[in-house]
Amino acid sequence: MLVVVSDMHLADGSAGDHNLEPQVYHDLLDQLAEAHAKVRKFNPRSRVEIVYAGNIFELRRTHFWFDQGDHKPWRHFGPIKQAGQALPPQSGEYLQRAAQLFTRVMTHQNVAPIKSILGDQLADRFGGVEPVRGYLPGDADRMINMSADLRMRVIDFLGLDLGRPQAWDPEQRFPNTWCDPHHGAFIRHGHEWDVYSFEGDPAKPEDYDNIPMSDLITTELFARLTYEASMLQGSAEASAELIHGFCRKLEQIDNVRPVSSLVKWLAWHFASPIEQELLATCIERALSNFKGQEYVKWWLSMAGHDKVWTPVDEADRIERLLDGFKHLWMGKAKLALAVYDKFASYDPFERFVDHAAEEPVLGQADSPIHYIVYGHTHEARHVPLGMVGDGPSRRMAHYVNTGSLRPTHTVTRDGKDFFVSESLDFAIFYRADEKPGATGPTFELRTLTRSRR
Repeated sequence: MLVVVSDMHLADGSAGDHNLEPQVYHDLLDQLAEAHAKVRKFNPRSRVEIVYAGNIFELRRTHFWFDQGDHKPWRHFGPIKQAGQALPPQSGEYLQRAAQLFTRVMTHQNVAPIKSILGDQLADRFGGVEPVRGYLPGDADRMINMSADLRMRVIDFLGLDLGRPQAWDPEQRFPNTWCDPHHGAFIRHGHEWDVYSFEGDPAKPEDYDNIPMSDLITTELFARLTYEASMLQGSAEASAELIHGFCRKLEQIDNVRPVSSLVKWLAWHFASPIEQELLATCIERALSNFKGQEYVKWWLSMAGHDKVWTPVDEADRIERLLDGFKHLWMGKAKLALAVYDKFASYDPFERFVDHAAEEPVLGQADSPIHYIVYGHTHEARHVPLGMVGDGPSRRMAHYVNTGSLRPTHTVTRDGKDFFVSESLDFAIFYRADEKPGATGPTFELRTLTRSRR
């Protein structure tokens, strides 16, 4: 029985405490144990394999990097004029700082217990046989694959050595994809198909170290907003209590889905004049910081991602988002929402289905792969792709997205409000000998949405 989990986004809490309560991970194990107990009745030899498919750890959504001076993962000291500047800084000092950040994440009160829940001995939960575990980095935790120190910490925290005849070597990089022919699954995080989250060619392993634009959007813009809010001082107009409440609300910004809803969320959730004034101050400072980054200047230029022959490209969409923020900063909410209406029409989810259908592994002769499994989008989803292969290997191919384990502010269908929830999503894949009557690999996509205060 193969289990795929992604997008836990365990963070240090400095940009907002959004780590789920440890009980959520007990609930996850309970569901897995129940599913495997049913499998063992049919096949007592079945063993559980768990793959953590990226963005398990969050190394960007934090205030940590604002205290590190020049030692940032995307620090550039001069003008950026070519795509080669997407390479990470030559100095490795920032990776040592990243190890310090990882320690802060691991010691968070809601994260520390997870090691004993998911990363400890689990044989007693799964028929006396220890599960085998694997890990793929995503974009939020891409730096883990750049440091043996960080890889060693991940091996320990997730219990990757448990149940294996040979321990993981922290000197070796974690894989970017995972292929399990027995369960018919090919797994990657999926950020490779998001132009904001991956810079380069997925066929080149070295490009996974490149700086994605999402690093700067998440940290230098969104986390910077909450950082500027934390720096606000109380006054006669804004008491310390009011500022505290304002900060707590603003900290939810990175949970808003889809991201195109951000301008509307900000416009609607900060309605009072004093909150709007505080928001304007934070936006002004964060925008100035973001636009001043050399990497951002390159990315939004024609040398980067601005295509003059494309009416609305990826660079244009960021510009529209920034324009929406600017209008909010200037108190022009109607203009901000007009910009939102244009930006919100962008739906990136179909691109992942398109890329799943084109995965080379599906077209290989006698390929056993039925399921292309991604995470990244935070939207648990299944799409039957169609029949592939010839002769005995002809089979139905599927796209499966594992969703996420995190809080979410989702815009309502009528576009007039937001629903606050937390998600517990994951996928299970079964071999033919793990399900009665099965003639090939089968799957379950389990989604649980809980309303949240």
